[in-house]
Amino acid sequence: MSFLTRGEDYLAKAPKFRLVGRASELKKLSSILVRNMANSVLLVGPGGVGCTALCMGLQASKHDPDAPFDIVNKRFFWLDTDALFSSGDPVVIRDSFQRVMGTLDRTPDSVLIIEDTRDFIEAARNIGTLHFINALCLAIKSKKTQVILEARDEDLDIILKSHSDLRELFTLVDLGEPEGDALFEIVCERAEHLNEFHRIRIAESAIRTAIELTSKYRSRDAGMSRAQPERSVSLLDRALATYRLGAHRKAHGLAEAEAARKLAKSAQQIAEAEAAMAQAQASWSESQERIKSLYKRQRDGEIAVLELEEELDKQMASEAEARKLPENQVSEITGRIAKFARLATGAGIESDEVRGLRDRIGKFQSEIATNRAAFDALTKQLNDHLELSRDIVLREFSQISGISVSKLNEDEREKLRNLEAELKKRIFGQDHVVRVLSNAVKTARVGRRNADKPQASFMFLGPSGVGKTEIAKALAASLLDDEKALTRFDMSEYMEKHAVSRLIGAPPGYEGFEAGGILTNAMRKNPLRILLFDEIEKAHPDVFNVFLQILSDGRLTDNVGRTVSFSDAIIVMTTNIGQPHFLDPKLTAKEANAEAIREIEKTYRSEFLNRFAGRQNIICFSKLDLPSIEKIVRREFDSIDRTYTQEGIKVTVPEADLKAFCKDHYDPAIGARGLPGFIQANIEPIIVNMILESDKRGALDLTYNPKHRAFEIKET
Repeated sequence: MSFLTRGEDYLAKAPKFRLVGRASELKKLSSILVRNMANSVLLVGPGGVGCTALCMGLQASKHDPDAPFDIVNKRFFWLDTDALFSSGDPVVIRDSFQRVMGTLDRTPDSVLIIEDTRDFIEAARNIGTLHFINALCLAIKSKKTQVILEARDEDLDIILKSHSDLRELFTLVDLGEPEGDALFEIVCERAEHLNEFHRIRIAESAIRTAIELTSKYRSRDAGMSRAQPERSVSLLDRALATYRLGAHRKAHGLAEAEAARKLAKSAQQIAEAEAAMAQAQASWSESQERIKSLYKRQRDGEIAVLELEEELDKQMASEAEARKLPENQVSEITGRIAKFARLATGAGIESDEVRGLRDRIGKFQSEIATNRAAFDALTKQLNDHLELSRDIVLREFSQISGISVSKLNEDEREKLRNLEAELKKRIFGQDHVVRVLSNAVKTARVGRRNADKPQASFMFLGPSGVGKTEIAKALAASLLDDEKALTRFDMSEYMEKHAVSRLIGAPPGYEGFEAGGILTNAMRKNPLRILLFDEIEKAHPDVFNVFLQILSDGRLTDNVGRTVSFSDAIIVMTTNIGQPHFLDPKLTAKEANAEAIREIEKTYRSEFLNRFAGRQNIICFSKLDLPSIEKIVRREFDSIDRTYTQEGIKVTVPEADLKAFCKDHYDPAIGARGLPGFIQANIEPIIVNMILESDKRGALDLTYNPKHRAFEIKET
């Protein structure tokens, strides 16, 4: 059994393969292969980004008219890792691997491609043959072969740990997700294959919508978590499957005829609509009967072929056994059969029984092929009117992500126009902050901006509990339709000098060196994020060097050498520096802001503060007034009411009682966090106990008792 597949044979398995949108990556890979040193490749990328496709493109490029002879001379081989280790016998596996290495050694300019390197390493480790990596490295050092190892991002640490020479012998190629026209070209190419499979046309608007949705949103669905272009292709495939099943449940034109029947007013219109409904249903029923008939004939033919093939195998085995028997061990009749079998075999003649079975199999196979052609023609006829549209893709993604179609369908400009109003629905008493924030985001998205910097960056100052974190969540929900698009880093976890390694990865020689950093890995998975760095004054000074690079260059290089971009991110930082000034009753709001700004200027370097749009995006939050607190508490009670309405309980709080409660309990030092916490600890238990201990349902009227400073159930 051969465990190596030549490049031509591997490419023949995908006869319509064509690499598009990866010209620069292909050129880079080719240039590495013709080097003298470090001319093997460690090809790393997230799952679905197209590492294997790039290697197949390398093989296909040998047939290009302008292909350099340096690449044409390369002989590419794919290793079948699963087949190599399938026996589980270490002796057999070692012998097989030695034959593989022998083939590579005998073949000039050979290049071995291992598709999933982690599987190869773990399989070798499990059976005690990890020295296979040593053998590969030795072959590379002695110039006997070159190797391309494909790996996913998360497996890079396992691979680099497997041999100390990998970093010297291999050049790391970080394959990122395609963008813009390149991504569109790749998805269009893949859409043609989906069209052939589903036999349904795909509108260009559907392709662009799939790319837009899967680039902007990150679904937690396992099948949609891979990299581009796989996410877009997967969404199109799912949408086609759903659309296909729905379209094949009902006659074409029936829905339109039914709609016309509902709108019909005159007797003639009703009759015409009903006639159209009947005609559509009759045509559909006829097509269904034909499909069922073709399917039955197809199935019967396939079963007949299987039975005849089994009978043929038995007949040929019987004749083969007869040929082996010596003359003195067979009867006269069996001997004549054996003699004829020997003569017939020598002359290349088959017995009548074998020939008859082969003729019958050929006849059935011909009928199956004819039947299949008729089935395909009928399917094409039924699908000719079908086309995957933008709306169908939107509905499918809505089902996957849980985001409403209206939100997904909302134009980006419409979202930006409504941004300030949407933020004000959640953030009370901070209108000046909302205005500055929304204007900066609108300018970044529509107006002039530096593509080498984050979209926008902000520093928030102010008392605790005034909405600094909440406004970042609200921004994520408004712009990206999902609060979970906000990635929060609590800087109290980065107080030590070595904490910077958690963001960009540990230095060489330390545990976890190959794994990369939390921040850089997160940005590689989804560059379209809102990043919140909370309470930055707690971070170690070395962390601010990372902040400076993000804010000024819009990119970071992790310890493994992979570069990530922050150009699509919005950066929000909060600090408690200057907090006492906001709470000082002797200072006006303007004076408190000025004092806080002076304090942060003493705490942080000027070059750092200047990165926030020349300090224009350093924004001070105001101390919340009572009317704003009352709105927040009213929102909390409305949330309680919506939750417990499902249990049959209607919670009501008079406005005067709510105001008295806020006046008694609001503490500016705690901010808006104190009152919702009080409600959760003192009011919700009343409702929960009522649900658990009695069957009483209906209205639950709460009144505030100023004497006890608590809510009570109003007696009726």
